Amino acid sequence: MTRRNVLFAIAAFVALLASGELSLTLPIAGIGPDIAIIVLAAYAIGERPRTAATAGFVLGLARDLLLTTPKGVGALAYALTAYGVALLGMSRSAPAVIGTVVGATLASQLLFGIGAVLLGPQVDASPLPRVVLITTAYNALVAPLLMPLLRRVIQPESAPQARDL
Repeated sequence: MTRRNVLFAIAAFVALLASGELSLTLPIAGIGPDIAIIVLAAYAIGERPRTAATAGFVLGLARDLLLTTPKGVGALAYALTAYGVALLGMSRSAPAVIGTVVGATLASQLLFGIGAVLLGPQVDASPLPRVVLITTAYNALVAPLLMPLLRRVIQPESAPQARDL
């Protein structure tokens, strides 16, 4: 297990805890951020698609175990999102990384919401657009604050240090 993977595991664990706490203490219209997808997108940017999808699946499954939605929906949403982010490749500029994180948040929230509506016995689809937009906006505000902390997770071990992240 490489140092980058250990850093990702620690950051993902902290993100799961922080997302739950921020949802309770600093909600915007009753909705909190999804910090786990920020960490996952940061990791997937410099990773192979298969490895990123595996990390996304594990993180999504851990998130599913904390929620009351159908199990596996978050795992699928995170795995597909991480795979897509990894296909985009490494971004060198901070706006590109933040744009990737925002796009990943939008994609994962849509996939998660649609999956929950299709597989959940009593899930209502009417709040889905509001949840997707507010979570994406919240992550767009939080992502620039987290990027200095996630710099080590973003950087592949073989890549040279990017100075503008």
